[in-house]
Amino acid sequence: MKLTVIGSSDAFNSAGAFHSCYWLDGVAERPLMVDFGSTALSAVRRAGRTPLELGGVLVTHLHGDHIGGFPHLMINSLYNEVRREPLHVVGPTLTASRIEALFEMAYPRLSQRESPYTMHYTELLPMESTELMGARIEAFAAQHMDPPDQPLCLRVTGQDGTVVAFSGDTEFCDGLLAAADGADLLVAECTAVRPPAGRHCTWADWVERFDDVRADRILLTHLNAEMRASLPELRRAVPDHVDLDFARDGLVVEL
Repeated sequence: MKLTVIGSSDAFNSAGAFHSCYWLDGVAERPLMVDFGSTALSAVRRAGRTPLELGGVLVTHLHGDHIGGFPHLMINSLYNEVRREPLHVVGPTLTASRIEALFEMAYPRLSQRESPYTMHYTELLPMESTELMGARIEAFAAQHMDPPDQPLCLRVTGQDGTVVAFSGDTEFCDGLLAAADGADLLVAECTAVRPPAGRHCTWADWVERFDDVRADRILLTHLNAEMRASLPELRRAVPDHVDLDFARDGLVVEL
């Protein structure tokens, strides 16, 4: 399995980075992508990949920096790189209605035209799971949005048994710890050095909780400008027993 960091920024594209999203090779019969924020299509091209490779997109939650690129993906699939195979989208409750409404808002009436491909949506509640092209996707409750939204931490088990967990955006919570438990890699947000940071994890939170996280490796992402400027200092503060790195656009992690 191989993970490519397509984007590693917070919602504000801090330091010029692309919105947080991740490409997974070898996890399923076709590549999968986790989240598809507003800059995702550009970032995929920068990485030398094409959306036609994708079998599906996994969505952690329904904020624009995680789903805002879907209209561009969908119109690209209609008219530019014409897609003939279904695109599978797995995400939290309301995923289908939000993405379709976003497409209609961005490109009115295009959603009513005949399409050469279909979007297959699977919506998960916390503690539910599904199979997608040989991969197993499990959902856990994140703490980031108010009802009726239910953001998710996701745990993806590949065909070879390798496990990658994704926190999405969340405060430290039981769902994050459950998704990470025994994972080969946890890709988790660390938006800011210290609070306040809204309903997000910070470096100060991680320093207190490293011993609670039972993942073999941790990759911190969704980094704001202060986080990036502080990386030399933060690297020196990582405990010796913690295998941790910080995400950057284009980083490739082999598992």
